[in-house]
Amino acid sequence: MNSEALIAAWRDLRARRPPGEELSPTTTVTHYDEETGLELAVDAAGALHLLAPVAGAPNRELPPDYNGLRLRQARLGETECLDLQSPAAHEAMFAALCGQVIEAIHGEGRDPWAVAISIVRSWQSAWRPLRQPMSHREQIGLVGELLMLQVVWLPALGSDAVYLWSGPDKERHDFVSDQVHMEVKATTRSRHEHEISRVDQLIAPEGRRLLFASVQLEESTAGATSLATLIDAVIDDIRRDAAAIDGFMTRLNALNWSDEMRRSPDLVRFHIRDVQIFEVDEEFPSLPQDFQLPPGVLSIRYTISLANLPVLDPAEVLADISSLAYS
Repeated sequence: MNSEALIAAWRDLRARRPPGEELSPTTTVTHYDEETGLELAVDAAGALHLLAPVAGAPNRELPPDYNGLRLRQARLGETECLDLQSPAAHEAMFAALCGQVIEAIHGEGRDPWAVAISIVRSWQSAWRPLRQPMSHREQIGLVGELLMLQVVWLPALGSDAVYLWSGPDKERHDFVSDQVHMEVKATTRSRHEHEISRVDQLIAPEGRRLLFASVQLEESTAGATSLATLIDAVIDDIRRDAAAIDGFMTRLNALNWSDEMRRSPDLVRFHIRDVQIFEVDEEFPSLPQDFQLPPGVLSIRYTISLANLPVLDPAEVLADISSLAYS
């Protein structure tokens, strides 16, 4: 299988992975139309796998993980395997790497562990080292955006909502459509209070409606919500749309997310305390639309309180956003 065939097979497996299953059904790798005994799979987090039968554990140290590229010992049913893994965002590079592994194991008859270790080490210069862990502040903000994607935009529009998530693109608002924008702010404060960091952040373009989502979180080691759980939930919701998953993973990559965070003590867990959505209108606290920074002042930050503002009904918000699909 060439790189294009490997990528197509992973995308098909992703679409066919049963809900709730950790690993998709597997597809046998062919090499010049011969079955190799190697298998492809996709896991619940969207990561790509190449599994090769082995006689036992490796007799040398495995290479360190690099930005999601991992080599592990695993089992597939009753078979002992080596498990080569990569995030979906790197599928093109991973497919080329796997092509070398398949050729060396099946075409040249080399030992699977020796092949995988050697080739992974030789490719490590092409993979960026592990990223710095995401800060608390980054995780809190991204949790808010992914929560809104999961509970509002995906139910309303399906997998197309992924393309309206503009937070990773550093746009003015976190979700952008032709008719409705949404700005999302998450906080661990006990009140719906948020810091605004752009003069134009609470201004909608002409002819468009702006919603403001306020997410209250409580940080807790026993929390059921984290970036990892939200990412998995979104991937499960869009698992039948390979292009949407690719777009989603690419956006996460742009936000400094790495699958290494799943195993990191820096991953923060939360309880979701409250979610409220507001209309940004004349009553909403914001700077005047014609406000200009004084000469020499380059930026401004200010804090708003949403106490006593009317809250939108979630069902009405869903209905309004759903109507975008038919307008």
